[in-house]
Amino acid sequence: MLVVLALALLAATLAMLFSMYRTEPLKEFLVAKRDLPSGARLSATDFERMPVDLDERVYLRELLPDTSIAQSLRRGELLPFSALGSLDSRQALVLLPTQPIAEAIRVGSRVDVWFVAKSAGQGASVPQRVGTALEVLSISRPNGDSTFAADALRLEVAVSPTDLPALMLASADGGFIGVVGNR
Repeated sequence: MLVVLALALLAATLAMLFSMYRTEPLKEFLVAKRDLPSGARLSATDFERMPVDLDERVYLRELLPDTSIAQSLRRGELLPFSALGSLDSRQALVLLPTQPIAEAIRVGSRVDVWFVAKSAGQGASVPQRVGTALEVLSISRPNGDSTFAADALRLEVAVSPTDLPALMLASADGGFIGVVGNR
């Protein structure tokens, strides 16, 4: 019984070793060099090639001309065919948050935007969520020599036409604008 078990184990090990041996080289696929927001136009400088043993029907090996992506892509991720497309219905809006944002928020993150109007004297205003699950397109952080670092922070988000009026009013009012991560 032990001899049969030992032979089966030896056969399985040899089969595994032979299956790992390849006579053909691995195919190279496109991997993002940096975080890319949805709607971004893609260029060859955004990607590097990485040899991987994956299915050509799922991931791109070559960049197609005049291509943009419909979903964000993080640095180090392979470029899938499913990410290609455009988002012409959304618009970019720049927000100036009143407080610093979390370090975990980066390009491609989804965020909620909260607004608290300036109080007219009698107590604090009630916080209102004016944007939900907005995608971060870019973040401009202060370089450190600003006295008020939060004032210099600029956050560009993708906004649907229905969310745009509430966000514009919040920005124009001059109250508190807070940005928190949306999981």
